[in-house]
Amino acid sequence: MHQTRNKIISEIILQNKLPNYRQNQIFQAIYKENIKSYSEISNLPKNLRQQLEINLGLVLTLKPITQSQDTQAQKMLFETRDGEKIEAVRMTFLPNKQRPYKHNALCISSQSGCAMGCAFCATGALGFRKNLTEDEIVDQYLYFRQNGEDIETIFFSGMGEPFANPNLWEALNIFTYETMIGLSPRRLSISTVGIVPGIERLTKEFPQVNLAISLHTPFNEQREELMPITKQYSINQVFHALDNHVQVTNRKVFVAYTLLGGINDSEDHARALATLIRKRGNKAYLYHVNLIRYHPTGKESRQVSEEKLRKFKEILDIRHIQNTIRQDFGINIEGACGQLAAKEC
Repeated sequence: MHQTRNKIISEIILQNKLPNYRQNQIFQAIYKENIKSYSEISNLPKNLRQQLEINLGLVLTLKPITQSQDTQAQKMLFETRDGEKIEAVRMTFLPNKQRPYKHNALCISSQSGCAMGCAFCATGALGFRKNLTEDEIVDQYLYFRQNGEDIETIFFSGMGEPFANPNLWEALNIFTYETMIGLSPRRLSISTVGIVPGIERLTKEFPQVNLAISLHTPFNEQREELMPITKQYSINQVFHALDNHVQVTNRKVFVAYTLLGGINDSEDHARALATLIRKRGNKAYLYHVNLIRYHPTGKESRQVSEEKLRKFKEILDIRHIQNTIRQDFGINIEGACGQLAAKEC
């Protein structure tokens, strides 16, 4: 079992019989002051700084390999210490009527590769490589903070299925504990293909963290073909868990729906999706559908026409289903949803 950065720090403090405030000083320096090297923690004794460097090396467990830049997106390719590649994407939302200021969001990975095998996803085509440690998950955020970027929100929607990684929960603790990064849980969002036990645990332990479900079709048989996890957790089972989440938290659930030309973009699909949401009863208004244009992954073109996208949205609107056509980020640098494949430029 891997030893985490925080565990090693705690052991060093214990072995040296140091007061607890020393540990808090180290956490403050790593998670709030964005130091790159333990030698930078000037309020620690020199021998303690040396021990930290000997046992931990540099603060980050990830090495940046390449970066790609688009108008409102920056994609970073990282390498873990055991040689696996992962990607993270910083997205810049420009000021608008709802939010009159610039807003930086970060899409981070929870795994190298992915075992879910979704038919339209480049990450799924890689297969599963490894679960990221909590340090490797958090360090994607710390990298941008170390380089002077303010990150307001974090999306667990990069490479991998978050709920398939048992290290997710400790990463959430690091992000939200006040003695560490100390973000509000409402600034975190987790996207899942529908791992029911993960949804249930999030409801219980992190009810304020935002939840998104990747649905992509309202028809169970078709979803089994597009997303094999459906054979384990049917649409009905997933929505039962989501309904409970909504009842407990009274917070929105975001339903991601990628439109694939000629596959799931018909008017029948739109009507069935609306019916599925309306079945949520008096909490249906808390289900918000994000309509997503298909992002090319090197396979055959599956782009939806703008006319079909407009008609799909119109059907949802008529039936009073909350929905948005999601803004695209990073398509030109293969940094959009479903495109992350950890390729070097």
